[in-house]
Amino acid sequence: MARREAAAAAPGSEWIDRAWKWGAGSLSAGAALVSILSSARAFTGAEPVRWIGVAPAADTAFAIGDTIQLATTITDGHGGVLPGVRIGWTSTDTAVAAVDSAGTVLARAIGATTVVAAAGGRIAQSRILVRQRPAAIRLHGDSLIRLAEGGTVRVVARVVDARQHPIPGQGLIWRSADPSVAAVDSLARLTAVTAGRTLVVATGGDLTAELPVEVFPVPASITLLAGDGQHAPAGHRLPAPFRAQIVSRGGRPLAGIAVRADAADAAGGGAQVIDTADADGIVQVAWTLGARPGRQRIALGVEGDASVATFVVAEADPIAGNTNMSAVGAAPSGRAGATLQAPLAVRVTDSTGAPLPDLRVTWEADADGSIVAEAPRTDSLGETRARWTLGPRAGVQRAFVQIGSPGAVPRFVVTATAVPGPAAALALVRGAPTRGQVGRALRVMFLVTDRAGNPIPSVAVSLRPSAGAVDSRTAVADSAGQVTVTWTLGPASGAQRLTASAPGIGRTPELVVQALPRSPTRLALDGVPASAPAGRALAKPVVATVTDTFRNPVPNALVVFSTRSGKVSPARVRTDASGRAVAHWTLGAARGDQLLEATVTQTGERVTAKTRATGKGNSSP
Repeated sequence: MARREAAAAAPGSEWIDRAWKWGAGSLSAGAALVSILSSARAFTGAEPVRWIGVAPAADTAFAIGDTIQLATTITDGHGGVLPGVRIGWTSTDTAVAAVDSAGTVLARAIGATTVVAAAGGRIAQSRILVRQRPAAIRLHGDSLIRLAEGGTVRVVARVVDARQHPIPGQGLIWRSADPSVAAVDSLARLTAVTAGRTLVVATGGDLTAELPVEVFPVPASITLLAGDGQHAPAGHRLPAPFRAQIVSRGGRPLAGIAVRADAADAAGGGAQVIDTADADGIVQVAWTLGARPGRQRIALGVEGDASVATFVVAEADPIAGNTNMSAVGAAPSGRAGATLQAPLAVRVTDSTGAPLPDLRVTWEADADGSIVAEAPRTDSLGETRARWTLGPRAGVQRAFVQIGSPGAVPRFVVTATAVPGPAAALALVRGAPTRGQVGRALRVMFLVTDRAGNPIPSVAVSLRPSAGAVDSRTAVADSAGQVTVTWTLGPASGAQRLTASAPGIGRTPELVVQALPRSPTRLALDGVPASAPAGRALAKPVVATVTDTFRNPVPNALVVFSTRSGKVSPARVRTDASGRAVAHWTLGAARGDQLLEATVTQTGERVTAKTRATGKGNSSP
C-alpha cells in the first residue's frame, strides 16, 4: 500500500514541476501550481488517469481573433482510453490567448503562451504562438479625399491581419501617382498642389493600397485689371467699371465665382454690387461714388471668403455749388525772392460750413515764384497749407489752389505783397551816352536795385567825375530807384569818367565818355619860310593846324590849300588825329612875294601865309 502511494506520488511531482515552468510566463510559481493542481484534482474521474495528451502540441495563430481547437486523449493504467473524463483548461498568458472549457483557444495579442489540459492529477500542454501575418493595408476615412488647392491632410493607414486587426510596427512607403496634383511625404502628409485627380498609394512589403484624391480649385487672389484711380463728381457713377480676375492658387481663372463690391470706409457710399465671374474668371462692377468728396475705397471680395479681396481707390471730386474756400489769416507779405515765414493756408468747407477733409490739392504760383504743398490733401479740418517762395519782382503776386481734379471747382486765388530787398546793385540805365563834345552837358541816369532787380528808392548816390562837373555830388534815388544827374564834360578831349557809388553796394558803375572837340574855330598855318628860291618846292611841307575853342585839335576837318603862284599838292587834305593837314608848296617862277591860303570848309575859317621868292626869275611887278 505504501509503495503504490509512493509510485503515485512520483508522477505527480513530475507534472507539477512541468506546470511550474509552464505557468512562469504569466503566473507566479505558487499561483500556477495551485491553479493546475486544483484543476487536476477537481476533474479527476472514478478511474485513475494514467496519461493525458493534447493535440496539436504546438500551433500558430496568424490573426488576432483566430481560434485553434485543441483535442485531448486520456488513458488508464492499462492504456485504455477513458471517455467522459472532465478536463480542466488554462492558459499561462491569457493576454496572448485564452482557452475555454471545450479547449478552443482564442488569439488575443502577439506573443506566446502555453495551454494546459489537466485531468486525474495529470496534465498535458500545447504551445500556442500568436504571430500576425500582414493581409492588407486598410486606409481609414472616406473612399475619396477631396482637398482644396493648398490644403493639407494626414492620411491614416494601417497594415492589418486577415481579421482586420492592425499590426503594430509595420512601416509604409507613400507616393503620389501625380505629384503635380497632390504630393505626399514620408509621414503621410498629403498636400494639394493644383486642381486635378490622382491616387495616393501606400506600400508595405507585397501589399499595396490606393486612395483617390481630388483637388478642387479655390479662389486665391483677385487681380485688378482696370478701373483703379478714376475720378468723378461726388455721388456720380465712375466713367468705367472695375474689371478684376479671380484665379486659383495654381493661377487658373475661376468661372462662376461671386464677387462682392462694397464701400470699404464710411466715405465710400454706394450700394453693394455682386457680379459673377465669366469663363475667363473676370468680373465687371459699375460703381457709383458716395456723396462725400475725397478718396473713396471700394473692396472687391469673393463672396463668403473675406481673405480673398482687393481694394480700389477712386476720387470723388467736390461739387462747385457745394464747396467753399477761404484764406486762413491776413494777406501775407514778404521780401521778393524769399520764402514767406508762415505757410499759406486755405480752408475748404461744404455749403453748411462742415470741413471737407482728404481732398486732393494742387498749388501753383505766378510771377516766377514757387509753392510746395505741405500735404497732398486737406487735413481733418479741411485745410491745406503750402510754403510759398515769392517771385523776384516786387508787387502783388498770386498763388492758386485747385481742389479735386482740374476743372472740378474754380481755382481759389490768394495774393501776397512782395517788397524789394536792400539795395544790392547800382548800374547805368541802358542808353547812357558814350560820346559828347567838350564843355557840353550830358544827362546821365543810374538805377539802384535789390538782388532781384527791383528798384530801391531813397538811396543816396555819390557822383565823382574825372573831368568837368556834375550838378550835384550826391543825388537821391526817386520812387523808381533812378538817379538822374547832369554832367558837363571838361574842356579836354579824350576819355572822361563819371563814377557812382552807394552805401552797402560794393560794385561801383563807371561811365566812360569820349569827349570830342567842338567845331573848328582856330586855324594856324606853319612851315612857310620868309623867303625861298623861286620856282622850287619849299624844303619843308606846309602844315595847317585846326583846333576848337578850347584848343583841342579837330581831326577829319577838310582843309583846302590855294595859291596864285606856283602849285600846292595836295590841294585838299583832311586833318589827322592831331588836327594837322600837310601839303607841299612849289613856288612860282617869278620873284617877289607869293601867298598861300588855307581854308577850313566846315566853318570857313581862313588863314594866309606869305613868302618872298628869290633868285634869277622875273621879278614880280
